[in-house]
Amino acid sequence: MIAGTSAAVDLGPVGALDGRDMVRMAPDGWPPLLVYRIDGEIYATSDTCTHATASLSEGELEGHTIVCPVHWAEFDVRTGRPLCFPATRPLETFAVTVEDGRIHVHRKSNGNGGDER
Repeated sequence: MIAGTSAAVDLGPVGALDGRDMVRMAPDGWPPLLVYRIDGEIYATSDTCTHATASLSEGELEGHTIVCPVHWAEFDVRTGRPLCFPATRPLETFAVTVEDGRIHVHRKSNGNGGDER
């Protein structure tokens, strides 16, 4: 079960990512999140493209780049930075920690719409 606060949320065991590069999660009180495991590192961004409001979980992950399924906007999942037109606004990114084998996502201030509370 996903439990959370305004500052952090426990998304469950790291095993939820087994066999997958990315998983969409929708914890209460949070925007839909897209959680990625790339080369053993875990990242989290908003799941919603800033250009076309499409679900990025339906797109393709190419290295550290998520490609939107609608207009092929690309974002770096580490920073949220848009990498090509038509996207011009960054994705919201979230700090990730792993404690006792569980994924915790934290709100942070990163200049990409995240907020620290």
